Amino acid sequence: MSPTAELLRPAPDPSAARALFAEMPMHLAPQAVTGGTAPGVVYLDDPSQPRSALLRAGYRFYLAGEPRNDQFNEALRRLFAEVTYPQAHRAGEVAYSLHYPSAGWEREIEAILQGKHPLREAHRHYALTRLRHDWRALLPAGFAVRAVDDVLLREEGLGSLNALREEMVSECPSVEYFVAHRFGRCITHGDELAGWCLSEYNCADACEVGIETRPAYRRRGLATVAASALVEQALSRGMARVGWHCHARNEASSATALKVGFELSAEYTTYFAWFDEVANLAVNGNQRLWQRDYKGALAWYRRAFAAGDPPAWAWLRAAEASSLLGEVDAALGYLQGALERGFADAAYLREAPALAAARESAGWAPLLRRLAPEG
Repeated sequence: MSPTAELLRPAPDPSAARALFAEMPMHLAPQAVTGGTAPGVVYLDDPSQPRSALLRAGYRFYLAGEPRNDQFNEALRRLFAEVTYPQAHRAGEVAYSLHYPSAGWEREIEAILQGKHPLREAHRHYALTRLRHDWRALLPAGFAVRAVDDVLLREEGLGSLNALREEMVSECPSVEYFVAHRFGRCITHGDELAGWCLSEYNCADACEVGIETRPAYRRRGLATVAASALVEQALSRGMARVGWHCHARNEASSATALKVGFELSAEYTTYFAWFDEVANLAVNGNQRLWQRDYKGALAWYRRAFAAGDPPAWAWLRAAEASSLLGEVDAALGYLQGALERGFADAAYLREAPALAAARESAGWAPLLRRLAPEG
């Protein structure tokens, strides 16, 4: 057994951390785990009189309590480095987010995740005030709203059903657990699932919202329908608090929340990282690319290439950053790398605004012919 496992073991009684996580009332995952209504793991500095805690619920981690706790924080650093990351690689886990209640934790997190290069991301929390619409009046012709239950899940031939199952287990241990402890509404169109809205981290009289509209059905108002149907269901079950979390840059999600009847209640920051450390370097590049820091983005992509072989999307984004900087030869080289790693969307290459400079070069036509020889 590793020294980390000897030093930090899951607390036998997660409820011992309940008072510490009371300082994060808008996050229901810690309330559900410490209240025994959702699975999770809690680590404490002292099981009998805890001052600091780390809680894990699926891919989410939450810190609470006293941030300046050097021995505990060092144990957390080793836990992530020696246990969490290796186990995640073996299990094929992709990424995680780390939530914290106050700015006092930020310096400590940098040390806990030393060398992992996490990204800071802005988020918003919306709280339900009142349901603004009867979803039945908004439902387009040819679509139907159905419960996410055993009957639906046993329906053979229903398109996108596996995607729904994957969403159900993204925040709980199994489909069976979801059916027993949570609820949801989906929208069908013929024999295809168009989208769904699911309850998350139900505890006592509260839940959070998880929502998805399949790509082919977006921009038709279906997310508002699904969320309104889910909220109606939550209210009928006696839920007094319904929360909605989203990235601050996800304006579509924010607009849907407001349309359904939620109002902005808080803005906060999380840390986010991929367990694949090479891909995580490239994700740092993506963030700089979105911020229009093209030189900074390219520096991170180059770090990823030096550290290993990131996925095709990293090569594509490096090509976009290079093209936007006017470094056309480099852009074509990165595009070549993207093609070699399976990128095959010729229409995207023809239309992406970021690749405009590359498209004007002499090397563009031969590269595109390799991807789409039929022209």
